[in-house]
Amino acid sequence: MSWRVVLLESRWPQVLADLVRRQGWEPVCAPAVEEVPVPAEEVADPLRRLCALEVDWAVFLTGVGVERLYDAAQQLKLTEAFVRALQRVPVAVRGPKPVAVLGRWGVHPRLSAPSPHTTEELCAALAAVDLSGRRVFVQHYGEPNARLRDFLLVRGAEVVDALPYRWALPQDTAPLASAVRALVAGEADALVVTSRPQVLHLFAVAEQQGLHTALREALNGPVVVAAVGPTSQRTLESFGVRVTLTPEHPKMRPLVAALASHWAGQA
Repeated sequence: MSWRVVLLESRWPQVLADLVRRQGWEPVCAPAVEEVPVPAEEVADPLRRLCALEVDWAVFLTGVGVERLYDAAQQLKLTEAFVRALQRVPVAVRGPKPVAVLGRWGVHPRLSAPSPHTTEELCAALAAVDLSGRRVFVQHYGEPNARLRDFLLVRGAEVVDALPYRWALPQDTAPLASAVRALVAGEADALVVTSRPQVLHLFAVAEQQGLHTALREALNGPVVVAAVGPTSQRTLESFGVRVTLTPEHPKMRPLVAALASHWAGQA
């Protein structure tokens, strides 16, 4: 028996689809998120403060966010100042993806959150730093990270917020709407979730079709629900969905491997 697996991944859809095909399953690609860059002017003030070395720490949460800020710095003619600032200001990162981007300019983070690289691990790592009275530049993503922001404020820091891109529904939501109907109709065997906004948009599109409750019931019924990490899992649970499995390491390959182990156990 071959599974039909719904994939909501937007950034690397073919990578995840290929991993699924190698298991002999059929991927159903339904991109759920579009990352929309904000105009450079919207991050001009925090970027200028960073470039002027008016901050004591810089925190980067995503690799894409670092790239978007670099693009904005280019548009604002701050490229050299941006790179120079990153080389001088202590940097903290949430995971390996911003590390890879920052490495292009010889920037080595002073602090990095351990696996599974969520906000909780980052806050725990930052707890060892005296932040009272310090200015902390924070690269948000999609939406402001309220948990991190509140943590920094409680520690006495002044937060300099930069949101270089927002999450939006894809311009073409037809594949996502079709995936919702397939899940509800029992025409898909598994759902793979790799980010929080995927869940938000999946249920938003289900709501538009009057299928919010039916989708939740399907996901709590025969559909196997796989979440890449704790954040995705918590978001699914906030919609009343019981998550079947989460891999030990929050990456696509371990996620599909965990799904394969579950499938083998049911065969």
